[in-house]
Amino acid sequence: MRELGPSQIHLWQYPIGDPPDARHLARAMTLLSDAEKNRCAAFHMEKHAAEYALSHAMLRLALSEYAPVRPEQWQLLTGEKGKPEIAAPALDTPLCFNLSHTDGFAVCVAGRFRHLGVDVENMNRRTSHQELAQRFFAPAESEYLRSLPPSLQREAFFRIWTLKEAYIKADGRGLSIPLDSFCFRFPTENPAQVALESNAQSNPDHWSFFEFRHGEDYRISIGAKGPASGTLQVLRLEAATLF
Repeated sequence: MRELGPSQIHLWQYPIGDPPDARHLARAMTLLSDAEKNRCAAFHMEKHAAEYALSHAMLRLALSEYAPVRPEQWQLLTGEKGKPEIAAPALDTPLCFNLSHTDGFAVCVAGRFRHLGVDVENMNRRTSHQELAQRFFAPAESEYLRSLPPSLQREAFFRIWTLKEAYIKADGRGLSIPLDSFCFRFPTENPAQVALESNAQSNPDHWSFFEFRHGEDYRISIGAKGPASGTLQVLRLEAATLF
């Protein structure tokens, strides 16, 4: 089994491809639960069904790296606020996860602590980023976006969006947290740094955020509230090797 320490986060990445890998897709369909297969069958477009099947199979395969459980044996449930978790089998050591997929790419994270979330977005998808920022971002975030040159605004929008999604998924309360009730700031002296300001019921100082790019198109953010002691570390892994 793969080692996963108390201060570690494993980020599994899977480029879905267009068309997707036929062998991977065939394997994926053998691993899904009946409910997941029904969800696949409900999609009108084959592309979306394949994306769902491959991302959820990736998650099952990744979880089996950490416990002597076959991928198809995992029983997963969605909590009251929409956060997914393991229902069975019972494990001796906590194993928590989060999953995200977008057009052409899927990611999942695994860790030993509950507050863990991930989001990935395809920055090429068409969005009215200024309009969305005005509707959903905190005022300071919208102002920051408008202050940037137009050529930088799209990527900055997806940076903030993925951070916000990762945070509410990790927190566990989902969209019951208003998206404008917390704010991400990027210090002028170190724009790569992320600072969280929050009115929600969570101490911003306890949170860590990690940001990644995959090629030119995909932006990934992880939000985590890990153990009080120790610095969190992220290891990036390629999920294609699991199929």
